[in-house]
Amino acid sequence: MGNARRFAMIPGPKPLPIIGNSWRFALGQKPWRTKSLDATLWRLRELAGSGGAAKVAKLFGHPDLVFPFCAEETAKIYRREDSLPYRAVAPCLKHYKQELRKDFFGDEPGLIGVHGMPWSKFRSKVSKALASPEAARSAVPCLDYVAEDFVKKMESLLDENSELPKDYLTELYKWALESVGAWALGTRLGCLSNDDVAAKDIIRSIHGFFHSVPELELSAPLWRLYSTPAYKTYVDALDSFRSLCLKRLTDKGICASIAKVSGEKVATILALDLLLVGVDTTAAAAASTVYLLAKNERAQRRLQGELDKNLPAGRILNSRDLDRLPYLRACLKEALRIKPVILGNGRCIQSDAVISGYEVPKGSHIVFPHYIMSNEERYFPSPEEYVPERWLRDAKHQSDTEPHTVDVCRRQRVVGIHPFASLPFGFGRRMCIGKRFAEVELQLLLAKIFHKYDVSWRHGELTYSVTPTYIPNEPLQFTLKHRDKRCQ
Repeated sequence: MGNARRFAMIPGPKPLPIIGNSWRFALGQKPWRTKSLDATLWRLRELAGSGGAAKVAKLFGHPDLVFPFCAEETAKIYRREDSLPYRAVAPCLKHYKQELRKDFFGDEPGLIGVHGMPWSKFRSKVSKALASPEAARSAVPCLDYVAEDFVKKMESLLDENSELPKDYLTELYKWALESVGAWALGTRLGCLSNDDVAAKDIIRSIHGFFHSVPELELSAPLWRLYSTPAYKTYVDALDSFRSLCLKRLTDKGICASIAKVSGEKVATILALDLLLVGVDTTAAAAASTVYLLAKNERAQRRLQGELDKNLPAGRILNSRDLDRLPYLRACLKEALRIKPVILGNGRCIQSDAVISGYEVPKGSHIVFPHYIMSNEERYFPSPEEYVPERWLRDAKHQSDTEPHTVDVCRRQRVVGIHPFASLPFGFGRRMCIGKRFAEVELQLLLAKIFHKYDVSWRHGELTYSVTPTYIPNEPLQFTLKHRDKRCQ
């Protein structure tokens, strides 16, 4: 600590008296825009320079934010945290759970937006059912039914040019919502049927929820003074999710087993949290992976070769089938490296620390910008290129007829893959508790799509709004062509 530089020396945008830095996001001037937070992070990376860290101080309702752009620093911070790691407080969600709907939540606050002992107690009631590998593996058959139904529906959505419709992203939201309902609530929600008015309302709520979060959390907290439009959208969405979970809780699924032990209230609150983190993010991951494979014919052909060799015909898939698809898993990892569904994770440190050579006081919020690190040359050679082979440990699987791919893999082996350079699901006790289920959902959907179709992209570069979840700006009009009849 004696050799560390002062906290005030950490570079970053200069806050103004009284109004701090919130005005930047309120005005939305580049690069301080709530819908392009990726550009914000790249600007902070420039400011960090060789020092490796930047900060954004004086945001209304938030502690100072410190961004260490270094995988080693990320590892040190994660490894020094205690058994009750604190994430940054989400003022709006805290207000909803602990004040606005306190009569419902009471002393069962859930997992999202909660910290310390209340979070730990709730987690102890649900972690065994959610976190074990066996739980996700046992959910494969029911998720396979959902994926199969969705791929069949995709066929009916194709136009005369074999192109998917402009609202295909909404269809992916329906698939993700139906999947969460299948494994968490133990029921089919009906999102993939033609009569899906209720599902559309839920999808609208999901959109509204995630679009309102950046405005409420980063801009001036006017919602504390009066009900702003974004605040109303936010609350209405949460109320809709809560109502859905109350109505559709069954005697099957993960939440049913939790209800038997800890009561229906705990199960309902868990289901609500799973909806908040498991629909928008999973749909975004599916969209990005399909897009990257559609743009990379070499990788797509290699994936299809693996699927042709290992996927059984005429029966529902199980976890052992997925175990035989290492290249599929590599395709997903590479997509989440290039386009992680969220830009970073964070911790609110509970003691003074030295981070990237700077003194950082207790209570500061440390943001791990894994989106930046996973797209930097020092960690991933040729970071802009989609090369799933870089994730294959066995060198014989990295051989390729394309010299450039071989070269990228060779350089990656020299550098190695730092375990903290790409963390799309976070790390430690507060890692995404539905990680295993999300991976299974995505693997099943991708396997079925690319086993049945050749997928191509006829349009320009796909761009995103980052809020902080990745949301494609352009329609996902992929072109699907049936493969050989042997592969269907």
